Amino acid sequence: MVQSVQRKNFGRNQVLRPSAAYTPSDEQEVLQILDRHNGQRIRAVGRLHSWSEAVLSDDVLLDLRRLNDVQLQSDGDQLVATVGAGCQIKRLLKELNREGATLHSLGLITAQTIAGAISTGTHGSGRNSMSHYVVGVRLARYDDSSGQATIEELNAGESLQAARCSLGSLGIILAVKIRCREQYNVQEHFTESRQLSDVLDAEASFPLQQFYLLPWRWSYFIQHRREDDRPRSCLARLYRLYWMGAMDYGLILQILFMERVMRSRRLIRLAFRRIIPTFLIRNWKVTDRSSSMLVMKHDAFRHIEIELFVRRDQLADALGFAKETIEVAGGRKSVLSADNQRQIEGLGMQEELAGLHDQYCHHFPICVRRVLPDDTLISMASGAGEDWYALSFISYAKPARYASFLLFASFMARSMSKLFLARPHWGKVCPLEADEITSLYPQFDTFRSVCNTFDPQGVFQNDWTAALLEVNGPTEDLP
Repeated sequence: MVQSVQRKNFGRNQVLRPSAAYTPSDEQEVLQILDRHNGQRIRAVGRLHSWSEAVLSDDVLLDLRRLNDVQLQSDGDQLVATVGAGCQIKRLLKELNREGATLHSLGLITAQTIAGAISTGTHGSGRNSMSHYVVGVRLARYDDSSGQATIEELNAGESLQAARCSLGSLGIILAVKIRCREQYNVQEHFTESRQLSDVLDAEASFPLQQFYLLPWRWSYFIQHRREDDRPRSCLARLYRLYWMGAMDYGLILQILFMERVMRSRRLIRLAFRRIIPTFLIRNWKVTDRSSSMLVMKHDAFRHIEIELFVRRDQLADALGFAKETIEVAGGRKSVLSADNQRQIEGLGMQEELAGLHDQYCHHFPICVRRVLPDDTLISMASGAGEDWYALSFISYAKPARYASFLLFASFMARSMSKLFLARPHWGKVCPLEADEITSLYPQFDTFRSVCNTFDPQGVFQNDWTAALLEVNGPTEDLP
């Protein structure tokens, strides 16, 4: 145990100040800690690769990195891995690959722990989020009758749906059972298009694709991806070196130079219009292992991010609105188009838009990923119906200069949640008030009920999650 430890998250925008912190070695030690601190608030953290207040803890903090075992077994015709809560995704992938297996869905990075990843709805592109594939959660909480710490297995029903994306609000996750599949290869190549319709039409042939809207150039670069039965390409290793040098490090180093050293908006706009596109090799088709092809070194440099989820039928309007807002924020325009300006005035947000003018120059491609509907209660893609699209807005400003990005993020979240029912990612910058967030989730009342059943005293909450669970839910079903 370490007393009064201060920890910061990856983005350096959140500070944890627990009164007591532990790194338990096994499940029994977790139970002992819970019994020792009965009545106090207790939270678990992963690798703190999150920007929202979900990571905060000012009382008892558990770091479960030592609970990292991986066991793979067959369950009928399916492969299921039982994974310790503190196991990082990169270690899990390595262990699965030894058995010729992998995960169904992967996020952009692999630094997160499995419990942290599912608790905030981590996702990839073209499939459901990781939470959707969870078939069991092993949970430590307090027994209703004795008040002592106990372990419970959640395997079905609303309790499992809640545990699949829980914000840490049911108890301390000890282990996760997640469906896996045989290792497979992915073919990838880049193209560029000016038309969103062309990008979306390509999904039928490339269901795993993700794409990027380049600010200031305003064209789409599409990372076409699909499963491929062919073996690994002979140039796959060279492609990985190219990607690491040109994109994972080269692109970011350019942006860091322009944003942090030169602080030149003119240079940023010129780079995106003329220079950065030259680094992308079009139509170089390469096949490689999925666990190599579907991830990036997105965590190599510190940044801050907001991600907003919209349904397919709102995507075109949402991207158009984002483009116009970025131009206003960057000082290139003073107002939005007539239709969007009317909508902002209808929301009473014209003063906020005016305050954003010339305050923030966006300097990173807007990444767009399709996420299939999840069988969860509150993951961002929860609910049946249309597919969801995640729009990521990232800033590489120094933490001391986050204010302008946060002003932009607040306006985007507040306006797009009302105009397009956009849902902010639980693990990224999430500037909405509790009632604004929960109203976006038709099943939030069910989630609240499950949380109150498992944790009636709210000991596994922090102030932010407690506020979410206290507000009234939506008064009517959202589409």
